[in-house]
Amino acid sequence: MKFDEFWGMMVVDLAEPKQFTTQTKSFSAKYSGGRIMVTTNDSLWPIDRSTMKQIWTKALSIHEKMRFIHTNYSHENIRTSSYIISLMKHYVADESTME
Repeated sequence: MKFDEFWGMMVVDLAEPKQFTTQTKSFSAKYSGGRIMVTTNDSLWPIDRSTMKQIWTKALSIHEKMRFIHTNYSHENIRTSSYIISLMKHYVADESTME
């Protein structure tokens, strides 16, 4: 799966809010205004396409069995990386198909 396919799938599927979970907390995600809006119990986090692409590109450099492990992205200094990884894990059925 290419990044543009992944993004397009999310845009369509997240027209209405959906529930997801990181390793530690639940959140909802909705596509709005060109961004994915993540809502937790106490915060609202916008995720731009460019930020999502940055994590996607990093994931491609990691061994496929390690791509959806949140701690592999701690050096990226992106506060929303755990939400992005959870979304990637949900929408990319097989991490070996990422390209």
